Amino acid sequence: MAESGDAGAGVPGVAAAGRDAAGLGDERHSVLAGDAVFGVHVLAGDGLVRPAAGLRRRTHRGRPAAVGVEVCNMIAIHHTPGSFSDRWLAYARQLGCDVRVVDAYRPDIFDQLRGCTALLWHWEHWRPDAVAAARRILPAAEHRGLLVFPDMKTCWHYDDKAAQKYLLEAVGAPAMPAVVFYDEDAALRWAAEAEFPKVFKLACGAGGRNVRLVRSPRQARALIRRAFGRGFRPFGGVFSDGRTRLRALGKVSGVGPKVRKIRDYVRKVHRVNSGLPRQRGYVYFQDYVPQPGCDVRVIIIGDRALACLRETRPGDFRASGSGRIFYEPQRIPLDYVRTAFEVADRLATQCIGFDFLVGPAGEPVIGEISYCFPSAGIYACQGYWDRQLRHTPGHHHPEDLIFDDVLAELSKRAGQEPDTACASS
Repeated sequence: MAESGDAGAGVPGVAAAGRDAAGLGDERHSVLAGDAVFGVHVLAGDGLVRPAAGLRRRTHRGRPAAVGVEVCNMIAIHHTPGSFSDRWLAYARQLGCDVRVVDAYRPDIFDQLRGCTALLWHWEHWRPDAVAAARRILPAAEHRGLLVFPDMKTCWHYDDKAAQKYLLEAVGAPAMPAVVFYDEDAALRWAAEAEFPKVFKLACGAGGRNVRLVRSPRQARALIRRAFGRGFRPFGGVFSDGRTRLRALGKVSGVGPKVRKIRDYVRKVHRVNSGLPRQRGYVYFQDYVPQPGCDVRVIIIGDRALACLRETRPGDFRASGSGRIFYEPQRIPLDYVRTAFEVADRLATQCIGFDFLVGPAGEPVIGEISYCFPSAGIYACQGYWDRQLRHTPGHHHPEDLIFDDVLAELSKRAGQEPDTACASS
């Protein structure tokens, strides 16, 4: 993901209104609150929404609105360069929607949200500031009555595999069996009787990070004692999973780009490990079932399912982070897609990704879930399935599908027919 920079960098139509007033010199802040984006409006000091200079004022349905009147369906977006917000802003411009860029890190966030009916914030686990702020602000925005993405049912369990275990069990979803212990002695007694191998995981981590195959009680005991002792760094070390890092580096051409990639990666590791607490006081083990050399990822966004098949890494049991991905729809078993729809409905999520494994009886079981995923990888999917498992070919930006669902829900709340959004391509 890109590092934070100037808000609106690379996003057409971003004006500098409010830039000086925002006073955001801190690199941590990735947005300029009050900036105007195409139909986006500046929140004036008197609390009234005013059009940005030189921009035509429209509602998201394309009708003019009077100056000084709060717009019904003003959508607020916390913009982090390199996240879903890049595409949200571009897509909103394409649709002619009213959008306000806000800075959720500022203490006046709810003043910034005056006149808005929705808040979109694509926050990710590797930004400690986002983890701390989003988990507090988004629920408060929901209590205020805003339509929020991601809402709490979509993201409360994000980057927390222990929480995902309990959630999937609570709704009766087909999940790979796992155990979590919060007492060292209980965990050690279990390890003495359990059958191995097992998969050890930290609650946090992505891309296969913080995941180990445990082959014996002795290895399990060592991990248990560390989990209840000094614990684990949340992002591992700079040289953790070195083979994967070297494989990714090998795809970068040129000495300069390689050096910058190494520098950015080192900074990222330091930022996460210094900003998030060490993982200790619990231990998580998941059953291990030998896999057929791949897993299946299914993303559910509203009434659409996009999917890909991921091969395992060479000489490894993990598929996540392998980079060996196949998008042909004929490779995707439809029972995986059907199961993903069913579980997403039970979870009542706006958007959710399932990493499916093969269970002991050959059935699809869920290994992990996440509302976050690499956008480019999902755009590469060759179409999507609807709830009747009919496949529509094409390439679709997942951000566009999310934005379309937000517009449809806002129209539903207002008692209007949803807009016909431009097709993503």
